[in-house]
Amino acid sequence: MLNNGYTFIADGRQYTVIEQLGSGANTVVYLAQCSHGELVTKCILKEYAHHDNDDIEVGKARFIASGNMQNTIRQKSVLTNQTPPVSHVFEANGTAYIDVACYNGTTLDKLDSLTLPQYMALCKTIAKTVGYYHKSGFLCLDLKPENIFIVQNAPDDTITQLVEFIDFDSIRDVNNGGNTLFSYTRDWAAPEQLNPYAATKISMAADIYTVGEIVFYLLIGRHSNDTEHRGFSRFPFEDCKREYHKYSERPDIQALFTRLFRNMIRSSATNRFQTIDEVTKLLGALVELLNQKDYIIPILPSVSPDFVGRDTEIRQIAESLQTNHVLYLTGVGGIGKTMLVKNYIARYRTEYDVIAYLEYDGDIQHTFCDDVQLQISTVSRQDGEPLDEYFARKLKAFKRICGGRRVLFVLDNYTDRLTKDLSRIIDCGYETIIATRQKPPKNSFAVLEVGAIADTSELFRLVTFNLERTPTKEERLCFEEIITLIQGHTLVLELIARQIAAGRLDIHTALDLIRENGFSRFSGEKIGNIKDGEEVYDTLSAIISALFKASAVDNTARLTLKILALLNVRGLETSLVEKFFPTIQLETVSKLSAEGWLYDDNRIRLHPVIAETVRNWLWSADDVTVMDYHKKMIDIYAGMANDVQIKEILREADIFRDKHPRHIITALYYDMLGWYYDVLVAGAYYPENEEEAELLRNELKTMELAITEMEQSSDPRSTAYLTKYYISLASILIRSYPDYYDEAAELLDKVYDLIEENTDNHCYYCMVAAWYYTLASPDIAETRSFTEQAERIARQVFPTDLELIDIIHIPTANCYFYHNDFRSAADKIEEAVEICKGYPDMIPYIDKQAELLNILLDIYTEMGNCDENITARCRELVVEIDHINETYKELGVCREVSPDKRNQI
Repeated sequence: MLNNGYTFIADGRQYTVIEQLGSGANTVVYLAQCSHGELVTKCILKEYAHHDNDDIEVGKARFIASGNMQNTIRQKSVLTNQTPPVSHVFEANGTAYIDVACYNGTTLDKLDSLTLPQYMALCKTIAKTVGYYHKSGFLCLDLKPENIFIVQNAPDDTITQLVEFIDFDSIRDVNNGGNTLFSYTRDWAAPEQLNPYAATKISMAADIYTVGEIVFYLLIGRHSNDTEHRGFSRFPFEDCKREYHKYSERPDIQALFTRLFRNMIRSSATNRFQTIDEVTKLLGALVELLNQKDYIIPILPSVSPDFVGRDTEIRQIAESLQTNHVLYLTGVGGIGKTMLVKNYIARYRTEYDVIAYLEYDGDIQHTFCDDVQLQISTVSRQDGEPLDEYFARKLKAFKRICGGRRVLFVLDNYTDRLTKDLSRIIDCGYETIIATRQKPPKNSFAVLEVGAIADTSELFRLVTFNLERTPTKEERLCFEEIITLIQGHTLVLELIARQIAAGRLDIHTALDLIRENGFSRFSGEKIGNIKDGEEVYDTLSAIISALFKASAVDNTARLTLKILALLNVRGLETSLVEKFFPTIQLETVSKLSAEGWLYDDNRIRLHPVIAETVRNWLWSADDVTVMDYHKKMIDIYAGMANDVQIKEILREADIFRDKHPRHIITALYYDMLGWYYDVLVAGAYYPENEEEAELLRNELKTMELAITEMEQSSDPRSTAYLTKYYISLASILIRSYPDYYDEAAELLDKVYDLIEENTDNHCYYCMVAAWYYTLASPDIAETRSFTEQAERIARQVFPTDLELIDIIHIPTANCYFYHNDFRSAADKIEEAVEICKGYPDMIPYIDKQAELLNILLDIYTEMGNCDENITARCRELVVEIDHINETYKELGVCREVSPDKRNQI
């Protein structure tokens, strides 16, 4: 075996090993440089690898014969393009070598970034090539990914219509396949190749098996086993790579793969397809299906195992949708509307071609455009695309894809009136369920009002689920009265049972509590028919609050719920909550989840009724700390550009501000409001229209108001906040108001003496100063000095690398970019990319990596396309971005490369 860099001379040619490409039973393959006179080329150099128990001369002779066989095969017209030419066969270093012409590309086993459609297109070409061998009178017998060369124009430009086989040691005459010795690879070989007594039975079916095994391996990620070699075998499509699930979950795709495997990787050769042409034809049909670009990616809600009753309501929903394409599912909060609609979907999913289930997040456009909730394979929001434009584009694509299909559209937890945008969705004519506490406009749509579960035995099943045991006789008697008093309200019943199960309450305390706070004051009127919805909500809130108080949950848990109640209905990843709110203990979250106060399944969220109740509780922290909690939550949603939820948090902050009329609190509110406008600005710091200019003016105005209020505050903490606000104002002026550079400089001078060393404000000051020496008074040396100082401080004061990237790396790269120092800008972003790669399992870092790669693409594009290395790097970046999007789109990562950028490179 030769080391990289090894050089030797043979027959007037000098060979230098560049790298080892692979090895087989008796062959090692290298990429080498060949110098022959003045001609210098790259080649594939194959070396015979002698084993101690082999006759070296016999082995070399067989090896040399394979090179001659390669040239013989190349003479066949149908195999000329599929067979690389042999340039030279020679002996050196005590062994034999074959010099084969080298093309751009790699072997199939080295490719790891192709899509499933691309891999299957290659498999179709492999099958087609095997067909050429069979028609020419040859068997392949040692096919495997290491022996299949894939031609590439560039790393992101793989040719799927042509493959080359590069190992010819096992090529045999079709009529003499089992009568001569040949090499094979056990993992890829057909069963008859492994059986020494079945050698005479080796035929074209052996190659069909191996092609099937390659297809199986590329799809599932492992080799097949004996249980998967039968005519009735089922295949583990759920074990595919996550990025393949959007294909492998489709029944039509599964059916074709199943048909392929049941007729290719069978134990008995007689049970396989008779010819490779059948394989090629079926793979062609599969590739066509995989390349059907437009489809809705199915994301169905999970169904809780403790769903009880409601068979009548599920039937009523089905009957209503047969005659009315829109159904309002109404009822008070917590009565079980969401559980009901989820179970309707689970029961009737096979009746629909497309199901879209969306949880309303406060704005119908924002909800519909959420590419996590509603995923269309070929549609995603482009950077800077206005929401209303994307809504129109996505709705158009949705209608196009769903045309002629039976579609169920579900909007859950809807809290608004009928709007124009919702009407545009309804007008598509799909079967639509809107789960809401609101009644539809009079005489407009069908309504099914969800009341309490009528069957008491079903309610006791719910109690048993949540108690995690059968209630005692005494508990049963008490629960009977509780059920009557709360009129069968499922959320309240679940909470009571959970508190008893956790040892927080006993049944008698719970009964006394419900006697005091239950629904009995409605004089027997059923909860589903109460006209005064507000009165019902007040009662629910009182019961929930009383249950929480009686459960003697500590202040830490209470504060945790208060903070988490600021989340929207979809909640937030547990990892993000942990990072932004280090005071929230995961143990506390786990206990609250077990007791029914929140849901924790990798995303932390609260039931809407519980969240509304908790928001009305008093905070158990000082007022400044409370506003800081609001600000941290806004920071999270600002990172997601979710202005809808920021607006909701601002509403809560404004209510708190009214109850705590101190200058420092009002200032903190205006600072948050400024961040809201910054999200709406969306990076348009040089306005191109009046709307953008107005948003910038509002951002500037709110910062000035924040400063005015903070300057009047006597709170000792106000100095640090005021310093930060001066720095922020200077940043706004430098960024968007060139006429005010002098004022920005004065602000920076003003805060210099206020800054404490090695604090977050010190870091912010350095970064704003760097911007000053970038835009106002360009001096790259000063910029570099301040950014380096900022980074040293940031590493001491900010707890997460995500913050470090946002506060240091991206702004620093931007500064270098404005200085036209593109190399330094690119290096800074490359450094940030490497940081993200250190968190391979955390979605926020994966999303940030995709964002950084797009920034890097912008930088390299600006450097120009004249340099081939830069162009190649740009193509690599596009491949990497596409791979991240493909892999993690279902988890909310979608950082698309714009079509213009793709065309440019």
